[in-house]
Amino acid sequence: MTVYPPRADRFTIDGWTLVGAEFHAHFTCSRFGRFTEKVGFGLPADQLTPYLAGPGRGLADLLLLALGVSYYKVGAAKQIALPPLSAAPRAMADSLYTDGLAEFFVRAGLPFPADVTFSGGRSDAPSPAPQMPPPKMPMMDAAPTGPALVAFGGGKDSYVARAIIMAAGDEVELAAVVLSDAVRAAISATAPTPVRFMTRTLDPKLATATAQGFNGHVPITAINMLTLSINAGARGLPQVVFANERSADEPTMNIDGVVANHQFSKSSTFETLVRAAMAETAPGAPKLYSLLRPYSELWIGRAFASLKTPFARFTSCNRNFRLAGDATKRWCGACAKCAFTSLILAPFLSDEEIKTAFTTNFLDSETLLPLYRELCGLTAHKPWDCVGTIDECRAALFGAAQNPATAKTLAVRTLLPEILAQADEEAMKAAWHRALAPQDPGEVPPAYLAAADGLLAQGVAGQGLGS
Repeated sequence: MTVYPPRADRFTIDGWTLVGAEFHAHFTCSRFGRFTEKVGFGLPADQLTPYLAGPGRGLADLLLLALGVSYYKVGAAKQIALPPLSAAPRAMADSLYTDGLAEFFVRAGLPFPADVTFSGGRSDAPSPAPQMPPPKMPMMDAAPTGPALVAFGGGKDSYVARAIIMAAGDEVELAAVVLSDAVRAAISATAPTPVRFMTRTLDPKLATATAQGFNGHVPITAINMLTLSINAGARGLPQVVFANERSADEPTMNIDGVVANHQFSKSSTFETLVRAAMAETAPGAPKLYSLLRPYSELWIGRAFASLKTPFARFTSCNRNFRLAGDATKRWCGACAKCAFTSLILAPFLSDEEIKTAFTTNFLDSETLLPLYRELCGLTAHKPWDCVGTIDECRAALFGAAQNPATAKTLAVRTLLPEILAQADEEAMKAAWHRALAPQDPGEVPPAYLAAADGLLAQGVAGQGLGS
């Protein structure tokens, strides 16, 4: 019988302070006491302070809400005390601490839907008026372009987003939020140009509290979105661009009506909520959106395959980006991201390119075979990780069967017959074409959509499957 730690009664989001150029976020858990996290935006105090005292104050309030999830989870309190919030930030907070923590609740053996109640948090008052004149911001229409601060994690998605913006003729500055120098080194080793880093320093008490309490996944993308937005806003950049794709909308698990999505904070649902909260509390903030939202992971895989030069540098292995980091080993060869990335690129790479990208052909790995099975929907649910939809993973495996470099691999030989027993070749071809077709462009500027079309036109078609 599993014995779970006791839950806290109350978690309070206390507020934030600015100490020099360092943002301090304060929280109190009734079981573990007070926590303070420190965030560095990579900016001098004389640039950051006026912004957070004026037009960026609302962004700081939203970042406080997002940072709290890391400290909430150790006690999994049944009541969350929120600071005064208007409607859109309150909706964002409700979503972050319920749907955003769905995986945490489910895997920690806690009730889900979450039995969490919120106190406070409602305010009909408008956001505080800026205390200082806002810096001059670029004029922005519904679809701005211009210099872009682009979230960079070292993987194929970041590289494709960068390539699209550059193809449209705009400047790109890569940026990342890191928790340690080792992670900084790992990201720098994968980047094509220098990266602007922002830092998070967790409260030292968090490790002890985690050992005594609960642990699990938190919606990290929410934190990164707001951190980058503050950096960009203080410097007058017009846009903050992420590389989240439409595939992130598919839940990781849907069993007996219990739905949980590992990628919730990457989803279009959450992106809409955070944009609304930003518009309500920080008018004039940089435009925030996901450039790859119209596209599937298979589309991105094909576009990345056309770039060639990043093959020897990129990585999507999450084990590189834990606190310890590892700048020398790009792939562990045993995790869901290694399995997924190799699968989604398999239809498009030659044998030589596979060896350059991964050092070996992962589709021949017995260790990864159970993960390929999960990715292709042959088990109860997908891996708890940032991976594509079941349909496009199946389409990718079918595409791999048409590629001489991967046609005879263990994954293709073992799993494709099981898939074809459920759906014939025509259905697989249809899934392939669906995955490569863009959908709703959403917030993506037309100039970038055109550049993306051009990038895809450079890609290979996949052996025998057409464009």
